[in-house]
Amino acid sequence: MRRFLALFFGVSAGLAATASAATFTVTNTNDSGVGSLRDSITQANTAVGADTIAFNVSGAGCSGGGVCTITPASQLPEVTGTTLIDGFSQPGSSANTNASGAINAAPKIVISGATVGVTASGLVVSGAGSTVRGLVINGGFAGGVRVTGADVSVRGCFIGTDATGTTASGNAQGVSGEGFSGVTGLLVGGPAPGDRNLIAGQTANHVSMNVIPNGKIEGNLLGTDKTGAATLGTFPNDAIIIYPDASGNSVLRNVIAGGSIEGINIGSGDAGGAVAIQGNFVGTDVGGTVHFGNPTTGIRIFASDVIVGGPDPEEGNVIAFNAGAGVFVYPQGGTSPVRCTIRGNSIYSNHQNPAFGEMLGIDLGENQSPLGGLTENDLGDADIGSNGLQNFPIITSATPSLGEGGSTTITGRLNSAPGTTYTLDFYSNPACVGRPQALLEGETYLGSDQVTTDGSGNANINTVVPVAIAAGEKVTATATDPSGSTSEFSQRIVVTSNPSSGNPAGVAGVVLTGFHFLSGAGVSVGGAAASSVVVNDYDTITITTPTLPPGSLSDITVTNTEGSAGTLPNGWIADFLDVPGNHIFYPFVTTLVRNEITVGTGGGNYGVNQSTLRQQMAVFLLKAKYGICYVPPPCTVPAFPDVPCSSGFAPWINQLVVEGITGGCAGGNFCPTNPVNRQQMAVFLLKTFEGGGYTPPDCTVASFGDVPCSHPFADWIYALVARNITSGCGGGNYCPLTNANRGQMATFLVKTFNLQ
Repeated sequence: MRRFLALFFGVSAGLAATASAATFTVTNTNDSGVGSLRDSITQANTAVGADTIAFNVSGAGCSGGGVCTITPASQLPEVTGTTLIDGFSQPGSSANTNASGAINAAPKIVISGATVGVTASGLVVSGAGSTVRGLVINGGFAGGVRVTGADVSVRGCFIGTDATGTTASGNAQGVSGEGFSGVTGLLVGGPAPGDRNLIAGQTANHVSMNVIPNGKIEGNLLGTDKTGAATLGTFPNDAIIIYPDASGNSVLRNVIAGGSIEGINIGSGDAGGAVAIQGNFVGTDVGGTVHFGNPTTGIRIFASDVIVGGPDPEEGNVIAFNAGAGVFVYPQGGTSPVRCTIRGNSIYSNHQNPAFGEMLGIDLGENQSPLGGLTENDLGDADIGSNGLQNFPIITSATPSLGEGGSTTITGRLNSAPGTTYTLDFYSNPACVGRPQALLEGETYLGSDQVTTDGSGNANINTVVPVAIAAGEKVTATATDPSGSTSEFSQRIVVTSNPSSGNPAGVAGVVLTGFHFLSGAGVSVGGAAASSVVVNDYDTITITTPTLPPGSLSDITVTNTEGSAGTLPNGWIADFLDVPGNHIFYPFVTTLVRNEITVGTGGGNYGVNQSTLRQQMAVFLLKAKYGICYVPPPCTVPAFPDVPCSSGFAPWINQLVVEGITGGCAGGNFCPTNPVNRQQMAVFLLKTFEGGGYTPPDCTVASFGDVPCSHPFADWIYALVARNITSGCGGGNYCPLTNANRGQMATFLVKTFNLQ
């Protein structure tokens, strides 16, 4: 009998435990009362055990497409118990099934902040082990989902968009977690296709983690529409921000389309060792070709012990098209982050806005200074700053072998701390560089090796990687010290020339800066030997340039006695006869020529006073925007009858039409050999820079006597003035109908596209 009673009570206890897990179903869009979301949350909070809030909504508040919108009149109750809020339980809804790229989910339940706005959050969740899935949360809440308890998941939601995932309806924060501890922190997304969230349109941050250990942001589309191929809404401050002391957090396999400051911001303080950023697409899509980079930096790191990428294929991030640095390790408050490991990533086409200064693929800020720019190697590597300002390797050769399997032999040298073993990672970059003097990044990961420095801090590099680079590709490398601090990318030996142009007969006192200048080095300019060569130190050489033809553009090459060499492309311009050093357009003409956007007109002249023709302008605009590697699609059908496909300018002019930059001159023609006047120039420049859909602000105050606000080009002209691109032609006028000569064209292009 005792045994029977024990079994009876055991079964009863099991039934009681099962019964305690309840499902509460939302059946209407009402703000309160039976069947409302508010009532279901209240019931789940008071029930014992892990509960589910399901949806079977119909009637008022539901559209013909089956999307039902709940609009709270005040803050919904905080979810305090372990609760699954399952939007995908609504009839007609479905979770995403695509492993990557576009999200094909069809959520049907919307929680809208249209009434409460930033006075409330869509959902506040503190119940440990809770999950929010399959909901659309939009309409201006302070936060879409605000999590204040551990072990909470947000999966398969659209936050800051409509139910179609194609229109922004943002909140201030998308998903935020605040100050709690737990074995597992906040999980946003997950590894399964159905876990992926679409989070876009916010005004503050898409995802924010503030002092949350062991959180994970995985597999989401952030800042795009549901296709993952276009941005959606305005950029928030940061797409992802992780605050200090958030140890164990990870950001994995997300598409991160942008923040108005950074894509990912790892906040100040000691991160406690284990913030991992791996497998993401920062500033581009999963194909690595779509340009929606962050307006400043791709990843900015204020904290120590952050891992960006890794040597395994699934660990590397793609970091591209950001306006500033790809990864910026940034000192703050006198503290410089260290042990930030940056390995195995594909980093390319960053520094899209040279107005930010000399930014890099990887940028180590100097001690107590937030300023970016190339960090000079120093003998013995004794300087301090972010990642200890770890010296980068010097690459002297990269020789491919095209035999079976293919390989590349890379030689060079590393100077750093004596008697130390360093991990070297090697990368290749395309042969053509859009801006000839742009600093190098690392687009394709080739492999790694280790070297150990001798007692003088030197180590020779002789590495074979199992990849054959293409002809002309440029190889770069990083060095990571034993603590995990990674250097910037290696650069060419010669980085700058000052001045970079001058008298064709030769200029004395020209200073070359760079790295690895050794005593006895020789210098050539355009293949001719420089004279009075003085190696001042490891980083500078002073020369006198040789006599060169007027208007010629030359490389500068330094060759060391031990065989290493490096070249500064387009390092020297011998002055044009018609643009001497004191000419008003001199700095703009030399900058345009250095960037290979145009050359002279022959005979040592630039043609500074010649008019700019409309067909020439098509080439100038697209090269200024995209760089010299850009080639437009071939012409198959002419856009204008006066520009047949047999014209060399036809592809360039057709591309202007495709991008909405021009509709021609009149009568269905383009008028290719007509000069561009100054009012037309304003439209060309702004539409090319901003995109064909750009509309300038309305003119409210006319500062030129010949361009009143009623003038058809006034808005465009005054938009140029506001950007300090032009101040007119003199005498208080703009001269809108005057032809833009080649000198003015150089000025307009250099200023508009921030050419350096």
